[in-house]
Amino acid sequence: MVEINALRGIYMFGRLPEATLSRLAAVLQRRSYDENELLFHKGDPGEEMYIVEEGAVAIFEPGDVEPGKERPLRIFRAGGSLGEMALIDRAPRTLSARAIQPTQVLVLKGGDFKNLVRDPAMAMAIMAGLNDRIRYTTDFLAEVRQWVGRMAGGQYETAQFFTDMQTWVRQVAAGEYDTDVQQAAGQYRDPTMATLAAEFARMATHVREREEELRQEIAQLKIEIDHTKRQQQVEEIVDTDFFQDIKSKARDLRRKRE
Repeated sequence: MVEINALRGIYMFGRLPEATLSRLAAVLQRRSYDENELLFHKGDPGEEMYIVEEGAVAIFEPGDVEPGKERPLRIFRAGGSLGEMALIDRAPRTLSARAIQPTQVLVLKGGDFKNLVRDPAMAMAIMAGLNDRIRYTTDFLAEVRQWVGRMAGGQYETAQFFTDMQTWVRQVAAGEYDTDVQQAAGQYRDPTMATLAAEFARMATHVREREEELRQEIAQLKIEIDHTKRQQQVEEIVDTDFFQDIKSKARDLRRKRE
């Protein structure tokens, strides 16, 4: 059976009374995954919630890359939970999840969740936890929107832009990037957002590097165009009767001098 004290460390369950925690601990199931083993695929039915006890789980958009080499969008470590929304809306998974090292999780099945939320204390804890998470995520997206606006304005060409961005990434990782919203979110912290922030910073860097490459390519193309244009102008001059007449007179002068 799961230790009740371990559940108190899960943000969503930390405010539950002892009796409710005991009921929750009784229905949670432990499950182990090897490194690179999938927890679920994108499109699978959302019927379980996962709490990471040990190890780490990455969620990602599946693609054509080699399995296990996907770029993670978020990484959940010990104490992190994923899949809560699936228990509520039962919608198909929107992303895939993979253990990125040997991992042990606690699984809450949809049927057990439905029984538990009949307890008002459990229902309120779930709603409060989801509300805090939504506030936190909404604020994070607002921050991203500001960075996108700065990029659209061309500010990413300056060194200060990337200094500010790296500071922001560190603040996101520490959960300190917006004190006002943090207070509204009830001290909720989501270190997995740091993965998204770092990915956004990587993309911004890639955009700047690509733009610099395009500038160099355009400059080189301009040089080649100018060179070709000069060649054409020279050929046009050489082909004129005037130039040919001067060339002929120059030959005659050389012969007379010789």
